Amino acid sequence: MAEIQKFNKNNKKNNKNSQIRMNDQLYGNRTVRVIYPGEEHMENKEMELTDAKILAKELELDIFEISPDILRIDDYKKWLYDTKKKEKAHKQKASELKEIQLSANIGKNDLQIKAKKAMEFINNGDKVKVVLTLKRREMERLEESKRCLYEFIVMVEDVATPESLPKEAGNKSIVILKKKKMK
Repeated sequence: MAEIQKFNKNNKKNNKNSQIRMNDQLYGNRTVRVIYPGEEHMENKEMELTDAKILAKELELDIFEISPDILRIDDYKKWLYDTKKKEKAHKQKASELKEIQLSANIGKNDLQIKAKKAMEFINNGDKVKVVLTLKRREMERLEESKRCLYEFIVMVEDVATPESLPKEAGNKSIVILKKKKMK
């Protein structure tokens, strides 16, 4: 009984690969469109199936079906790897890093508007880089000038947490906010 189940599982796995016919599995005398590597880029020609098989042997590559009337001459394993890699990359959505600029003397209402925008970015799955730019006089009163950055962090604390403490970079204080993990 176990052998039968094992056979059926293997059958299912091989069934996926058996959908694509290649090399000697291709037969008949018909005209097909063939995609194959040329000198600079992929060539695309119509030819007889027998001629396409001969061309594949000359190039020492595999010939396989993409669709019933379209064949490709290429290294099959490499093509399969590249196709899976593209599908995987297509499925992933990279989170972007959005940036919001603040100044030390920003008004309360402007700060609230920027906080709402930051929450919108974070809810969309993006990270937010908050940059507080200080001018000369503001640099002398550093802690007082940073107060608006801390207020901003408190405004968005419902949906975001800072990755680290604000970092100093010349006349700028930078903090990156990420989505808060829900429990």
